[in-house]
Amino acid sequence: KNPYILEILHNAYSPGTENSWHSDVTWMECPSLGSIAQCTQAPPYGGDTLFADSHAAYLGLPTHLQEQIQDLSGINDYRVFLNRGGVAMPEDLIKEVKTRIPFGVAHPLVRTHPETQKPSLYLHGGFLRQDALFNHKTGTPLAAADSLALVAELLKQHSRPEYQCRFQWTQGAIAFWDNRAVQHYATSDYYPHERRLRRVTVSGCKPY
Repeated sequence: KNPYILEILHNAYSPGTENSWHSDVTWMECPSLGSIAQCTQAPPYGGDTLFADSHAAYLGLPTHLQEQIQDLSGINDYRVFLNRGGVAMPEDLIKEVKTRIPFGVAHPLVRTHPETQKPSLYLHGGFLRQDALFNHKTGTPLAAADSLALVAELLKQHSRPEYQCRFQWTQGAIAFWDNRAVQHYATSDYYPHERRLRRVTVSGCKPY
């Protein structure tokens, strides 16, 4: 097996769980640039992946919200996901991950694409410490209640159909997406049928 190729398999014994809007591995200091996936087995129905334009999601915010989040960052921490029971892992492996990734990393809520220079809305509800946003220019934290309310509002933005497209997987189909510019949502509407993808990830840089 090629160590750089990840197989993503869901069926009656392993239902899909990626049905939320996200950009991959935001808990890393340098999240991935993007991913390339190929479908090796498609279900008879369902299993589409939705993509939402993060630049459009940012532009669609009211002006006062754009201004409010311009200098804000959040801490992305894999332990947030583990503590919520977001993935089934042995307890000893969870402890190892928490030891290896002890603190989390700060990323801006408004990310600049390094090639297009376009701003985009950049946050992942599964990894973000939602009560701990802060101004990365002054170091001033938001009050926890204000941080939670703001994150809740921002997390709605990618779910608007106006910013989305839908990719239908067929046998052999290939998708290449840019994690710096879009979020994605893998539908889990094909149970108990099987969908099998193989995916490679492209290394990225630190968001700014």
